[in-house]
Amino acid sequence: MVFKRKTKRGKKQSHKFCPVCGVTLKAVDTYCVKCGYSFADRHKKSRKTKWRNVIIVTLLLIAAYFGIRLGNGQTLFPRNLQDAFSTFLP
Repeated sequence: MVFKRKTKRGKKQSHKFCPVCGVTLKAVDTYCVKCGYSFADRHKKSRKTKWRNVIIVTLLLIAAYFGIRLGNGQTLFPRNLQDAFSTFLP
């Protein structure tokens, strides 16, 4: 987290806090001086997690579609576009 404060002279000071140990750091620091936490690694992990979540949700939606088709007594793969939409629309 980066917080910006104005000093009495009107200049901005930027700082952030380490999420592990809570020490105050400069906004440009990439590592915590106390515990060694890496802010650069945090951003890499979050991007990887987002793509993994997108893939999981997509696979679950596909599985739900085929599950609904089988539950309605329809064939697993639709013969045409109208048959595909009839899975959800009567």
